[in-house]
Amino acid sequence: MKLLRWIILPPVIVLVMALAIANRGAVTFSLDPFDTAAPALGFEVPLFAVILGSVFLGILIGGMGAWAQARRKKSAKAAEIRDAGAHLPALRGES
Repeated sequence: MKLLRWIILPPVIVLVMALAIANRGAVTFSLDPFDTAAPALGFEVPLFAVILGSVFLGILIGGMGAWAQARRKKSAKAAEIRDAGAHLPALRGES
């Protein structure tokens, strides 16, 4: 897995850097979907900032989702172990 990371990560970093250098032009990042001409809340930012911010937000949300899923699986496995331990005396013939 580490080898795969070292093979894939450097080209991705180079592509992201090239994207950032090529897209330095300012764009209006608007949070007002109803008025595109004069948005109530809009920012002039470089295009690469919007793209990289979106990628970072996607990674963050995906990581939180994966963490939550792993936590659910861990708690389900712990509950299964507790249930198996509760049935252990019955399996041994004890009361």
